[in-house]
Order: sequence, then structure tokens, then C-alpha cells
Amino acid sequence: MRISVFISIIIASIGLQSCNSTVKSVYRDDFRSASKPEIEKVQKEVNAQNSNKSILFLTQVYKGEKIIITQKGKTIYSEYPITNLNNRIASYLSFNNQQDLVINDRNSKKEILIPSKKSSKHKYVYVMKKVTKGKFQFIITYSNTLRPMK
Repeated sequence: MRISVFISIIIASIGLQSCNSTVKSVYRDDFRSASKPEIEKVQKEVNAQNSNKSILFLTQVYKGEKIIITQKGKTIYSEYPITNLNNRIASYLSFNNQQDLVINDRNSKKEILIPSKKSSKHKYVYVMKKVTKGKFQFIITYSNTLRPMK
């Protein structure tokens, strides 16, 4: 009995150590919203007026590394975004929120999944890269509020 308890504790502690995830999901609508004309302009610009479209924002700490975004095996974005220090946005695009989205960061060698189960409930998905002591972490914020672009 004691051995099985000991083995369970060991397995649980190993599992908790491996949970040091490189992706953190946050759900927020409690920040300042863009004006209605700005919301309409951004949605029209990226063709995201329909409910099956969401907008993905690459936000902070993008320094020109290769980012490839795919959906159902098809590349929908392949660029080298750089974060604008004034508005903290590197790039943005619309995507079909009924299908999973995969973001591949070639610099950090990380692949991030935006599941359709989450994106279909939110119009805006913000992906921020955070670097702490050389380790990369991605923070994904799901929201129905567009942050001001200016």
C-alpha cells in the first residue's frame, strides 16, 4: 500500500513539473475598447465581418522572426512580423474560426494551437510572446473586445 502511494506521489510530481507550459490562455473583455468606426474598419480591412471569422493579432515581442500560420494544412500567413512599439501590434489577419489554427514560430521552434472550440466563441485572439531568461512563453488572450489600434 505504501509503495503504491509513493509511486502515485512520484508520478504526480513528475506530471506537475512537465506542466511548465509554454502556452497560457486568458479570457478577457475588461479592457478599453476601440471605437465603433475603428472596429468596422478593421473587420472590413481583413474581411472578418461574418460570424465564422475571427481576427488574430500578433502583439508583443515579435522581432522579425519567421511566423507561419496554417489551417487544415494550408498556409494562410508566412511573414516576418515586427512589433510596432506605438500600438504594440506586429500583424493581424482574419481566419476561419470553425477550424483549428496552428502558429509556428521558427525562432523559438514552438507550435501553438488555437482550437476552433475556443476561437469560435471569440471575435479577437491576441497572441503575445514573452521571453524570460531565454525561455519563450506565449500568452493567448481570447476576447470579444477590440483593443484600440492607435
